[in-house]
Order: sequence, then C-alpha cells, then structure tokens
Amino acid sequence: MQAQPKFTKILSPRSKREYIIFIKKHFQLGDIDTPIEELPEDILIGWLGHELGHIMDYETRSNTNLVGFGIKYLFSHKAIVNAERTADRFAIEHGMKDYILKTKDFILNHAEISEKYKTRIKKFYLSPEELMEMVE
Repeated sequence: MQAQPKFTKILSPRSKREYIIFIKKHFQLGDIDTPIEELPEDILIGWLGHELGHIMDYETRSNTNLVGFGIKYLFSHKAIVNAERTADRFAIEHGMKDYILKTKDFILNHAEISEKYKTRIKKFYLSPEELMEMVE
C-alpha cells in the first residue's frame, strides 16, 4: 500500500487537499501470489491504519513543507525512516496498536515473505519492541 497527496491538489489549502491510497490487488508471499482479500483482516486493517497515519502526517504540513518532505523521501533514507515511524506513531495514537503489531509480526515471521522485504521493514519501520515502548 502507498498513501500520497493527489498531485493536482498538493498546493491546495489543507482543507482542499485530496489523498490517494494505492492498494495492490495481490500480495506476493515468496513465490505465492495471494489476492489481497485473502490476507487476514487484522493485517489489512494494520496496513491501512499505517497508510492513514501517513495522511495524518501530511495534514500537519504546510504546502512548502509537504513538497520538501516528498523530495527528501525520494532521496534520503533518514527521511524514509522518519516518515514511516511517524505514520506508525499516528496510527498507534489513534488506537491501532494491536493491528500495527499484528501486521509487523505477520511480515517479519511469515516464512514465504522475502528476506529483502523483511530487511526493508526492519530498516525503515518501528520494531515491535519500539512500538511497545511507545505505548508504555
């Protein structure tokens, strides 16, 4: 999944901005192509909650800041880490802790998910332990 501002509305006032969440119809579990609707409901809710966390983050930004954020996200690993962790924080602050944790657990402990994807999750996103510390 991927959330982003609608390009034609990116310079609109916050109250007029629009966002798009791209959702692939299939999820790759190693060599297995799984239709998204066959994934556990809690996992989908966690993923969607994370993407809505991005939108909540975007809503706090001025137009100039949002454009700069997008450029940094494209070229800076540090910006990606900050963005992904901020999205998780927003989701957790709005009651999504259990879903976010289940989604992380699903990704990190599912044998068929590629190590490359798991490494990306470990590198850029909050770990389950960091999530728990945040809640406490």
